[in-house]
Amino acid sequence: MAARRELAPGSVEAADVTAGRVEPHYARVLTRLLAAHAIAEKLTALGYQGALGCVLNPALRPIIEKNLAEERKHARLVYGALEELGINEVHADRLMIPALKAPSFAAPRRFAEHAADELGLVMASISLDMTGLIMIGINYKDSSYAPHARAAEVILAEEEDHEIFASSELRVAAGRFGPEPVNAALCDWLPSAVNFFGPPGSGFTYDCIRYGLKARDNQELAELYLSLLERRVQQAGLAMPRLTPGYPHALA
Repeated sequence: MAARRELAPGSVEAADVTAGRVEPHYARVLTRLLAAHAIAEKLTALGYQGALGCVLNPALRPIIEKNLAEERKHARLVYGALEELGINEVHADRLMIPALKAPSFAAPRRFAEHAADELGLVMASISLDMTGLIMIGINYKDSSYAPHARAAEVILAEEEDHEIFASSELRVAAGRFGPEPVNAALCDWLPSAVNFFGPPGSGFTYDCIRYGLKARDNQELAELYLSLLERRVQQAGLAMPRLTPGYPHALA
């Protein structure tokens, strides 16, 4: 049975949570959601930091520096929302230790832990900036938790530039490196990119939708991402990899 939204966009402030004016389970679900969002932003920032030392194309350095500064800012915004609830960054990150092993964090962890060259940077942007734009634009901008909705509005305005870079650089990469290496990189990255949205129909997502913290199920977002990416892949003269249908996705 599909969840029905119970709380309107922006209807809950931090004081409502800390004063107990919302049910305790709302606070637990909200904390987990914010902690996941915050650490995803932090891992993406770490990835851009590593790319500064590995991407040799000087034309890309200003873009990497800009994206790095903005991802750090985005992480601070979400950690700030957690601070309003009395949860500091260290505590929030500890909450995510088990979740970081899940397929949904494979792409941000890879970007953070393995410094990306120019082609890897393009793949990471497609895997994280495009997915992030969809996740924030559809799920978080109308969150019932007003501080998260406000943070999402700021993030969205800046993430659009990141996504434009990802889509334009895909065409550039195909011309610079040739279709075969770029197709291979797509096959390597795409499963973890789609898995970023998480498993479909989970109890956690049900609660998020019911509380107005998310708008769509993970499967809907994954399908939207794949349809948008397929168009850009075809425009670049590349081949869209085939994936297995179930989460966690793999190459078919």
